[in-house]
Amino acid sequence: MHLSSRRVAWLSSVVALVGCASADAPPAAGDAGVEVGPPASNATSAPPTAPLDAGDAADAGDAGPPLVVGPVGCATSVAAGHHVFACAGITYDVEVSSTCARGGCGVIVDVHGLSMSAALQDKSTGLRAKASAQGFVVVQPTAPAGPLGPSWTPGADDAKVWAFLGELRRALAVDPKRVHFTGFSQGGAMTWRMVCAHAVELASAAPIAAANGTTLSGSVPPFALDCPFDAREAPAAEVPILQMHGTKDALVPFAKGLQQRDAAVAAWSLGAPVVVSSDALHERTLYVSPKVTA
Repeated sequence: MHLSSRRVAWLSSVVALVGCASADAPPAAGDAGVEVGPPASNATSAPPTAPLDAGDAADAGDAGPPLVVGPVGCATSVAAGHHVFACAGITYDVEVSSTCARGGCGVIVDVHGLSMSAALQDKSTGLRAKASAQGFVVVQPTAPAGPLGPSWTPGADDAKVWAFLGELRRALAVDPKRVHFTGFSQGGAMTWRMVCAHAVELASAAPIAAANGTTLSGSVPPFALDCPFDAREAPAAEVPILQMHGTKDALVPFAKGLQQRDAAVAAWSLGAPVVVSSDALHERTLYVSPKVTA
């Protein structure tokens, strides 16, 4: 697997998933040789685009036995188009292309931060249009209302989101090797928790400015990590990860992102960091697992 860490002076919620599969992880976005986002040599170009798996897009239309699709649980429709499903107190905006309505596509879960919504998250990532065109179903949940607006509660909401994803995967016969998870702030924290809890089912993950779901746990380390990589809680397999965090983040300390990164690097015995690209606004560093072969 790869862990790609992006340090940015500004904080962007637009991401690109890149990674290299290992014996423990299924193929991740970018494996087909198409890197989503600007080339590493163009350090002054715009931020990378949203997570896509362009190389696998054609797979959804490959000839083969017809896939069985149909409503399952809260996923009450498999028709092409935009859907809003309500399930256990959470609403889910789901974008299904005409190709994906026939089954066999991948899926990207894109989770918003505190006080945001599915619509605001898509305004940042643009995944409904971009990912659908590349052979992905897009799932953007909106959290239950809280004092500050929609807010995720880890102990209650993680299991609900994963359960709905399971129903949707069955309803649309989603390719099990193309399940990706990303999120911003509280959504980034959920992304790390999903890595810890469901690594064997994820093709890749992209946590952005991950904030603990209930508290920032102070402003100085050590922080309470969303995926601690310890004896109590750790991923069951390596997962290609793109982690992003702003150095000037005034709400979620950059040091928390470093601590989370270092926990993954140590637990997976990742190699020495390699700076892929950098300029005055960002530094992108790659860590490669010893399990990866050329």
